[in-house]
Amino acid sequence: MSGYVVKRTESLREQMVEAILHDLRMGSISPGERLTEEGLAKRFNVSRTPVREALNQLTHQGLLEARTGGGYIVPFPTPDEIRKIIFVRKLLEPAAIRLAADEFGRGEIERMSGAIAGEVAHIGTRSAADFAKANEEFRDAIFQRISNKILSNAIAQFNNHLGLIRSSTLSDLELRKEIVNRQEQIRDAIKSHDADKAESLWMHYLDLTEKTLIAAIINWSPDRVESQASD
Repeated sequence: MSGYVVKRTESLREQMVEAILHDLRMGSISPGERLTEEGLAKRFNVSRTPVREALNQLTHQGLLEARTGGGYIVPFPTPDEIRKIIFVRKLLEPAAIRLAADEFGRGEIERMSGAIAGEVAHIGTRSAADFAKANEEFRDAIFQRISNKILSNAIAQFNNHLGLIRSSTLSDLELRKEIVNRQEQIRDAIKSHDADKAESLWMHYLDLTEKTLIAAIINWSPDRVESQASD
């Protein structure tokens, strides 16, 4: 059963898009997994029509692929696609980090610290979902709080594409510790208004992201993917 609560007061199609994306980001739905209208309708306790509309929208956005024989597949990005996404992120995100270092005050720093504390609380848990949620909140604490909303929105375009496989990398407990350590350094540099240091730390953080995501793709079991696709 999904942890996403559907709100009847809003468009069901829009809610279903967000619900599916939520479960993708949290690892409840994995790359290579086959999705069906019927299965998702039962999962979220809604009719098949908004599910169909949501699946079509996500397919159009490139986040899902229609599967021969019916249903949809969460596609695996290739290592080259990951490198290209990280390349663009390296063009956008350092500028946002510099803005954060210039602009952030006590409230923004506390928000970052709260996200890190959320990660620490789940650093040793078996499931990666809660850590992944706090990890996403850390990014939001930076990129959704800067004053340049055009830059913020440009960065947000990549949240879903890499979020689909991020949770699979976060099952590594040592990686979780490394992430927390690096995020604490980034927060401290932003708190000190040291834009150069914060930018440099973030670039290294993106290097780690690229390395771990590519490793996750290479090491993902083809047998597991095939068994999920044939269910």
